[in-house]
Amino acid sequence: MPNPPSLELPGIPVDRPASVGYPLPRSAPPDGGRGTMSCPGEKPLRDRLRAMAADLVASWRSGGMPAGVRSAAGLRAHAELLCQRAGAGAGHVGWMMVTIVSEHWRDRLSAGSSGRRLLLLPDCPVAPHLAADADPARPPRVCGPGCVIGTLWGAAREQGWVVEATPRAVAGIGGLLTGQYDGILGVARLEHLQKAFAMLPAFALPIAAVPFDPTELPLVAPSAGGGSAACAEAAARSGLDAEWVLGLLGVAGGQTAPVADHLPLLREAAELFLPAALRSVAADAGVPDALDWLEGRPEPLVATARFAADFLGRGGKFLRPFITLASFEALAGAEPGARQAACPADRVPVRAAAVAVEVFHKASLIHDDIEDADAMRYGRSALHEEVGIPVALNTGDHLVGLGYRIIATLPQVDAAARADLVAMLSDAHVRLARGQGAELWWRVGRDTPLSVPEALAIYALKTSPAFEVALSIGIRLAGVLPGNAGAVERYARHVGVGFQVLNDLKDWHGDPENARQAAGDLLGGRPTVMWALARERVAADELRRLSRLADEARQTGGRSAAEVIAEARRLYAAADVFARAASIVDAERAGALAAAATCRQPRLREVFEFLLDLAVPEGAAARLVG
Repeated sequence: MPNPPSLELPGIPVDRPASVGYPLPRSAPPDGGRGTMSCPGEKPLRDRLRAMAADLVASWRSGGMPAGVRSAAGLRAHAELLCQRAGAGAGHVGWMMVTIVSEHWRDRLSAGSSGRRLLLLPDCPVAPHLAADADPARPPRVCGPGCVIGTLWGAAREQGWVVEATPRAVAGIGGLLTGQYDGILGVARLEHLQKAFAMLPAFALPIAAVPFDPTELPLVAPSAGGGSAACAEAAARSGLDAEWVLGLLGVAGGQTAPVADHLPLLREAAELFLPAALRSVAADAGVPDALDWLEGRPEPLVATARFAADFLGRGGKFLRPFITLASFEALAGAEPGARQAACPADRVPVRAAAVAVEVFHKASLIHDDIEDADAMRYGRSALHEEVGIPVALNTGDHLVGLGYRIIATLPQVDAAARADLVAMLSDAHVRLARGQGAELWWRVGRDTPLSVPEALAIYALKTSPAFEVALSIGIRLAGVLPGNAGAVERYARHVGVGFQVLNDLKDWHGDPENARQAAGDLLGGRPTVMWALARERVAADELRRLSRLADEARQTGGRSAAEVIAEARRLYAAADVFARAASIVDAERAGALAAAATCRQPRLREVFEFLLDLAVPEGAAARLVG
């Protein structure tokens, strides 16, 4: 099946200008276009808007944060209201949204421990370019004494911050999830920040940012003063206010009221796949030799254990084990986000079960990569590309067996509960295989008509069970039957289908990390709801043409993939396929929210809503289409 859309928490990328100097700020158009993104051009206006954001956040101390503000729409509504009150243009709403979130995290960031906070800085625009600039691990470039970027760097180091260049953003956010850092502050261009914030549930993680203006504006060379004078002028023109950054660093004042978040459990889920934790789980399951991390060339009898252990730790978001932990804690009475120095005995089973859930997922990925002929996974060669298809298949089978062994031997769990868990996992396993089998069968007979309901039924089978079983296992281990916790099955179906249709839309943008070009589903001959939508409106002769496009791209000496994709995109656009697919995503998200509302336990309902915001972010489909 196609890879699910990346749920990696977005970094803060940066594109260097081709010539020296920050871009000039842009004012909102006369009609106040809603889609325009710009930093407020005048510093007094920026100061006023930041003060209003700080006041808004401070008001939540006594009255509590309104529930609606945690959604993208709710955050935007607050930002729009503040912009209207300040007389700012509609084009400044994106800047204001970032500012509200950053002010929310101010106290938590400024009061953090030394070495536990990360500052991401761009290069100074007037610093000379060096041959070493291509090194992603290099520090930010500065122009010399008095450099704005250098000043921020020095102040951050004095306050105990770790400082990296913005190209290290992805690694930095990975460090936030694994516990290396407690918070991140990034300085980057506004359009990148707004995209990054839009793909996260509002206020989900302690990430603050200071935006400056987009790169597509005309570049203006700084004045002839040179050195720090030129640097300061360029910073001022871009809307980069150093004192705001200093305030967030803890050098200046500021207030906010941080709230509990899911970061501790996200970290715990990732830490379960460190060697020591996996060794403990395998030993408790009575199969200590099932995983192996010894260095050197593996001997035949330990080769499979070595490949399995390596693949389990390669990467991913560990979202499914997080879901299991979070649904358990929502019902088991632990405080939200609470962590303890030692794992309590009653959490040992749920931690092991969370590992099993991810073990099954990793096994399915090995098999899927073979069936889909995908060459990359987690930014490196897929397992079957490294060790061959037979060995990879066997490793996937080994992980399936390990997953069932872990569940069957869970400590402190009665026989009835263990039987329920095995039934849940086997049911999810069978449904996933049915969905994948339907997709593979369709690829063999590609002329077979595929309707929209059939495509969505395939998605519900191959994607939704993983979400459902991850939730249900945590709920069951907390002593609650999943059927009594709300419409879990219906919720998972909507989340899974929305997740997969969103993936279909993302497929048209490619996946550079895993070497997948745009429209990989179409070129690979995989059935998608977008293909089914096209069948409903594309004329018969053009539909036949669409069916032949993928074959043409694969033929030696045939048309280039770019030409094929351009023609397919034209046919899809003429049939309004992209907009209709986005409407399906929105409808599935609405269905998931309605199903989540049937949950009578507030903390579990919050887990449902948080998962939905990660898997199917509000407005994500519209952003991909528009």
